[in-house]
Amino acid sequence: MNSPGRSRRVAPKDHVLSLLKAEFADARAADRLFADLLKHETYDRGFCLRLLEVAKPTGGAAWEIRRLAILMLEHQILRLDPDNSKEFDFLFTQLNLKQSPLPKSRIAGSVLKEGYATTEVRGFTSEFRRKLERHRYVHTQIRGPRTSLNAVHDFIQLASHDCKLSLARYLFTPDEVVQRILDQLKVSRGVKDLDTLEPAFVADEVRHAVDLLPDYEARILKGLSQSSNIYFVAEATSSEFNSLVEYPLTTVVVVVKPPGSELEFEFKRAGRKRPNPLNIVFARDGYTVPPSHRLDGGSMQWLLRYEAKTAAKLGLVYRLAHGDDAPMAGYVARSSVSSVPTKRKNAQLLTYFTEPQILGKEFRRMRVAMGEAVEAFTEEGEAILPHLRGELGLTARFIGHVAPAQAILAGTSSFRLDKIALYLSSDGPKSYFTRGLGVPYSKRGARRLADELLEEVLGVYRPPELSFQSYQSYVAAALSVVSNRARADAVYLSLVQQIGKLWGTLLAARGYSRGESFVARNVGLKSFWSAGEWKVKIVFMDHDALAIPGPQTENFHAHGTLPSMAVDERYIWGKSNANRFATSEVGYLQSIYRPASRVCVKGEALALRALKHAYRKTQNEMLTNPAMGKLFNQVFIKRLLDWDTLVSGYLQKKSSHTAWKKKMRRMMAAKGYKRRAFDAYMEIIERNQDFIKRYAFLFD
Repeated sequence: MNSPGRSRRVAPKDHVLSLLKAEFADARAADRLFADLLKHETYDRGFCLRLLEVAKPTGGAAWEIRRLAILMLEHQILRLDPDNSKEFDFLFTQLNLKQSPLPKSRIAGSVLKEGYATTEVRGFTSEFRRKLERHRYVHTQIRGPRTSLNAVHDFIQLASHDCKLSLARYLFTPDEVVQRILDQLKVSRGVKDLDTLEPAFVADEVRHAVDLLPDYEARILKGLSQSSNIYFVAEATSSEFNSLVEYPLTTVVVVVKPPGSELEFEFKRAGRKRPNPLNIVFARDGYTVPPSHRLDGGSMQWLLRYEAKTAAKLGLVYRLAHGDDAPMAGYVARSSVSSVPTKRKNAQLLTYFTEPQILGKEFRRMRVAMGEAVEAFTEEGEAILPHLRGELGLTARFIGHVAPAQAILAGTSSFRLDKIALYLSSDGPKSYFTRGLGVPYSKRGARRLADELLEEVLGVYRPPELSFQSYQSYVAAALSVVSNRARADAVYLSLVQQIGKLWGTLLAARGYSRGESFVARNVGLKSFWSAGEWKVKIVFMDHDALAIPGPQTENFHAHGTLPSMAVDERYIWGKSNANRFATSEVGYLQSIYRPASRVCVKGEALALRALKHAYRKTQNEMLTNPAMGKLFNQVFIKRLLDWDTLVSGYLQKKSSHTAWKKKMRRMMAAKGYKRRAFDAYMEIIERNQDFIKRYAFLFD
C-alpha cells in the first residue's frame, strides 16, 4: 500500500545519510545496509546471509545495526515466493527453527508456545509469513531507488522497537538481552521474599505462569529474577512506547518488552527518576495518601504478598471454572529491598532514610512525613514495634511497618485504557510528546503515534490512504478503513465479553475489589499472537484491594460486600451512574474503538450473557469440583446458593408472603445460620435493591 501521506518524494542519498547520522552511532554501516536493501528489490539469498551475519551476536555489529539488519531480513522474506519451500527450509534452519533444511524435517516444537498452531512446515510457513506481514504497510514503502525519505524514517523507527521485530527472538540471545536490560536500569541488592504462611496454591500459580511462557521469555525472566536483585528506573530509561525497557508515563513501574515478543514483564514498583528513587509522602495536595502510597516509588511487602495471594486465587478459580487462563497478569517473583541506589553508590535502607546528605533538600520534609506515617500506622492497628529512640529508631520503625519490596509480574500491559483513550483523542500528541516525553512533535511523529496505538488495539492494522492533515481526522479516517472498522467492532465485542466473564466469575465467588482491579488505570490492552493469528485481550493488573472469601469464611458477608461490588460495577460499565460511564472500562473502550450504537447494544447483550454464563459455571464448579472446594470453607460452599434463593424470592415479590418467609427461616435454621440471619439478609437486600435488580437475570 502506497499512502500519499507516506511516499510523496524520492529521498536524496545525502538526506538519507543525514537521517541515519541522527539515529545511528555507526551511520556508515547503516547507510551501507540501506544501499544494499534498495538494490535488492527481489529476494536474494546472498543478501539474506549477509543480514544474518550482521544480526547474529558473532557478527560484532552494534545493537542498533543488528536491529536494522533484522528488519531488512524480514523485508527480504516477505519478497520470497510463499511456495518456495526449499528457500524457507534454508531460512528456518539458519534461524534454528529446524535442525535440517531437508523437507521431512519438522519445525521445532517450541514454536507452539510462541503462538503458532503447527510444526508442519507448510502450515508453519503460512503462519510465519502472516506474522511478518503485520508491518506490510512499512515494508511496501521500500521501493528501491524510488523510496521516499518518509519511508526510510518509518523503517528506521520500526527497527528501533525490539519487540516489533519478529525475528529478533531468534537472533538476540537471552543472556545478551538480560545484559541490555540491566544496562538501562539501576540495580540494588535484594533478598528473596519467602512467606511461610502463603497458601500452597500461590507457588503453584507462579509455576503455572512461568510454564506458560515461551522458552525465550522464560530464560530472560530467569536471568532477571534468579539473583533477587531490585531494579530501579535510571535517568536514561526511556518512556517511549515499545522500548525494550520502558518507564510508562505517569507510573512508577518499569516494564520489559523482549525482542520479537508480545509478552511484557513488569517491575512493581521501580522508584522515581528524580530527585530520589524512594521517598515518603503522608499528604499530597491537601489530602492524606492511602497507606500503600506512603512509601513513594516503592511497594510494601505485606501488600505485595496479599496481592500475590488474592490474584493467584482468582486466577485459579477462573481456570478451574472455565478451563482457560484468566485475563490477569501473573506474579512470578518477589524480593525484599536491602539497598537503594544513590548518586554515588547503593545505600542500605536504614542509611538511605537516615543520612541527610543522601536525600538532600528532600530530607527534612521526608522525616516529617515519616513521623506522621509511623504514627498513622500505629493508630490504624499495625503491629506496634518497640519505641526505638532517635533518628535511627524512627527510621527502623518506619521500615518495620512498610518493609519495602518489589514484585516481578508477567503478562502485563503498559497500554492502560485511560491512556490509550487520551492518546487517541485530539489532545493525544500534545499529551504524549509535549507533556509526557517533553519533546516537540511533527505531523510525521503524530501520525506514527496513531499508527502504533491502533496497531496495538486492533492487532492487525491498515493505515488510511490519505495525506495527514490533523491528528483527529487521521484517527477517524483510520477507524473508517473497512478492514479496520470490522476489526475494531469484533475486538470491542470480544473485550466486553472478556470483562463480563471475569466479573461474573468474581461475583460467583462472592468477591470484590472496591474498584481497584477494574479502574481503567489498572487495566490494559495487549495484542498477541495465538494459534497463528493476531488477537487482542484485556489485562487486569492491580489487585491490592481484591477480596475473595477464604478457608475461614463460613458466610457470605453481604453487608460489606454488596456496596463494594457496586463500586466494581461503576468502574466496569458505570450502570449505576450514567454521568460516570465515560470513565468506566466500557466507556473508555467505546472511546478507543468508536463502535456504532448498534454494536454497543450488541456488546452490552454479549457482556451480560458472558457475565451470567460465568456466574453459573463458577457456582457449579464450586459445588461439584473438589479442587475448587479446597479453596473455600465447606460450610461456605454448602450455603453458596442460599443468597441466590433469597434474592430470587425477593425479586418475585415472595418477600411479602408469610409462607415463603417461614420456609426461608426453616431452610437457614437447618443450615446452621444464626437466628436473625434471614432478617439481616432481607435488610441488606432492601438497602441494595437497585444494584440487585440490575442483575436480576443472575437469579432466574
